[in-house]
This record gives sequence, structure tokens and C-alpha cells, in this order.
Amino acid sequence: MGITILLGVLCAISWGLPDVPLARATRAIGIVPTVIGSIAIGLAVTSPILLFTDGLPHISGRGALLIAGMGVLTLLGYLTGFNAFKHGKVTIVAPIIACEGAVAAVFSILLGESVDRVVLLILPIAVVGVVLAAMGDGDDGGSSGALRAVLAAIVWGGILLMAAPVADEVGVIWGFVLVRVVALALAIPIGLYLGCTTKGRLEWRNVAMWGIGDSCASLLYVAAANRGPVAVAGVLAAQFATVGVIAAMIFLGERLRPRQWVGIVLVIAAVTAIAGLGG
Repeated sequence: MGITILLGVLCAISWGLPDVPLARATRAIGIVPTVIGSIAIGLAVTSPILLFTDGLPHISGRGALLIAGMGVLTLLGYLTGFNAFKHGKVTIVAPIIACEGAVAAVFSILLGESVDRVVLLILPIAVVGVVLAAMGDGDDGGSSGALRAVLAAIVWGGILLMAAPVADEVGVIWGFVLVRVVALALAIPIGLYLGCTTKGRLEWRNVAMWGIGDSCASLLYVAAANRGPVAVAGVLAAQFATVGVIAAMIFLGERLRPRQWVGIVLVIAAVTAIAGLGG
């Protein structure tokens, strides 16, 4: 249990703390260069872990389709998520994107899977929290960032739903790497077309902090869940939203209205509960 808690906490920090550098990078150089740079750096840092796997995986036709589909969704997830961080407050965007697990639960219900009834009762709480968090004043980065974050949460919910089938086909580690390779291969032509592929060098520190943090967090979560209990790993990893909120307050000086704080607390509480039940 002790190692699971440690890995879960490190996962939350690795996902939440780099939200501030991510916001700074997207606002300085744009979304696409940040996506390309962060995926490339993240892959460069984490790919050596493939040396500890059992050689090359066998990829069936179904597996190739799943990897390609998840790669497309992952790129879309990064684009929508980074767009939210560019235009919205981190204190609002991070908790809303953390609802990805709740979105995955909704998708599961739509696909006919059985979901704990308590989750069904908690989902409306998350919705109310999102609405309250988005209720800012004018162009304060509230509603515009929240809407983008909702879209990102929907996309990432779909990605979470595809994660298990991909892992079943090629394994967790190979699935992680191959999906991001696909996403990067799709992102580079977009960057070339826009003429912004190399702009990531201008903000390489912030881009690297997010890319490394994101990739390491994904692997830390796998390690935490593997050690078990999965519920503990899920609850702790979901606290990346809390870490992101605190980091934005300290480093970006973000301030929210009382009703927005109520919304954020509701979202984080609902996400934590759903993560626990999901285990």
C-alpha cells in the first residue's frame, strides 16, 4: 500500500505541477508547437523503458486500428486541452479536464456496460461543479476556458475508454509509446503546414517540463495501479487537479470568485469519488 500511495502522489504532482508551464508555453508560442515539442520530449525520455519489455509486440489488424484510432484521439485531446489552457485559467481548466474519468463512465453506460449506481448519483455533482466554475465575470478566462476544457474532457474520456483494449493488444508500455508516436506523426505535418514546427525551441523549458511530466505521470499511474489497490492509485492520481489549482494560485496569481471555488471543490470531490469507485 505504501508504494502505491507514493507512486499515486508522484503521479498527481507530475500531471498537476506542469500545468503552469503548459499554460505559459501555449500562450507564448501557440498550441501546435507545444503539442509537438512536448510529445517528442516525453517520448525521448520515457521510450528507454521499452528495453525492459519482452521484445517487439505482435500487432494484429485490430490492434493496428485501435492504436491508430487512439493516436488520432490523443492528438485531438492534446489540441483541445492545450487550447483550454491557452485561453482559460488553470484553476478552472485543470479540474474540468480531470472529469475525463466521469466522461469515460458515461461512455461506458452508453455502450451498455454496468456502472456502479453511486457513480450515476455523483455525475450530476460534477456537472454542477463545472457550471459553477465556469461562471466568471466577462472575459476573465472563465466560461471560454471552461467550454474548451469540457470538450477536452470529452475527448480524453474517449481515450481512457480505448486504453484497455489497446493495452490488451500490445501491452501497456508498447501501447503508451505507439499511440504517442502516431499522435506525433500526425502533428508534425500540421506544424509544417502552419510553419510553426520549430517554435517549441523558444519555450523549450516549459514545453519540456510538461512533456516529461505528462509522460512520467502516465507511467507512474500504471506502476501505482499495478501495485494496487487500483482505487487508491486512481484517487491519488485524480488529485492532479488539486495540484494544478494550487500551482496556478502560487505561480500565476490566479484568483476566483467564491461560487467558482464551490464549483471547483465539487468537481474535485466528484472526480475523487468516481476514481475511487472505479477501482
